[in-house]
Amino acid sequence: MASRVRATGTNFILASLLATLSYLPFQLVAQFTLIVCVLLFVVDPFPTSRLVSVAGVAVVLAITKARQHFLILEANEEELQQQQQSVNATHDDKSD
Repeated sequence: MASRVRATGTNFILASLLATLSYLPFQLVAQFTLIVCVLLFVVDPFPTSRLVSVAGVAVVLAITKARQHFLILEANEEELQQQQQSVNATHDDKSD
């Protein structure tokens, strides 16, 4: 029974950590994840944990690239909308 309580307690700690990380800025969470992965890779000598560390770094890299791509697309859409609004405004001025 003690092991069951301990496992539940560990899950609550992990859930609390993940809930806290969800409110932090993306860059801070990515840096924290990379630090944990590097520490896990260096400190833990087991090959499985090293693979998990490398996979964690790969996931953070993929999410970072996707985020940058999304931000660039969003900026381009805003710029295009501003250009269309300025063209429409000049077109409306000319027709008056």
